[in-house]
Amino acid sequence: MIAGVATRFEPRALRHPGPAATSRLVTASEPSARAALVVLPTGVDLLSGLVDAAGEAPAAVFTLLSGELSRCVHCLAAPDATGRTVATYTDWLSFADAKVLGGSATIGWSVDGARMVHSHAWFALPASGTLGGGHLDPARCIVGREGLRLRATFFEQIDVRQSPDLETNHAVFAPATKVKAA
Repeated sequence: MIAGVATRFEPRALRHPGPAATSRLVTASEPSARAALVVLPTGVDLLSGLVDAAGEAPAAVFTLLSGELSRCVHCLAAPDATGRTVATYTDWLSFADAKVLGGSATIGWSVDGARMVHSHAWFALPASGTLGGGHLDPARCIVGREGLRLRATFFEQIDVRQSPDLETNHAVFAPATKVKAA
């Protein structure tokens, strides 16, 4: 268990409250996307570090390879007692000195047009000898003394945008091919 949160759940059937989407899978490809290895420095928050790494690229995806978060703030999925959605989130959990074992992050644009990072990771917590993982709060996660190593793919013709989803009652992140100006 991690901080009193159960890490094993019994399987259950889930049905979102809204009308089922015709297709759940949304894909886009960009053969000219550029790849790079990126190291975020000690002390930077994950949101700022990824936004800076993406630069002018409208969207990017990152694979978290290794490193450390001196502060790791995350939450887990939890049933929504209100029934408005199938799942919501636990309260934020905060740990010091988490060793990143892997994860992913996608950078794009929020519903209100601001830069947004959606990230999940799994990590070891050496102080307690446990493992953890979940949905990160990029603005409150701070890169630790080892830095954070990532593999990045930067897109120029693909946008990733958050928009309301009628099926889930959540705002979801999805790719969209950008229309080139004539």
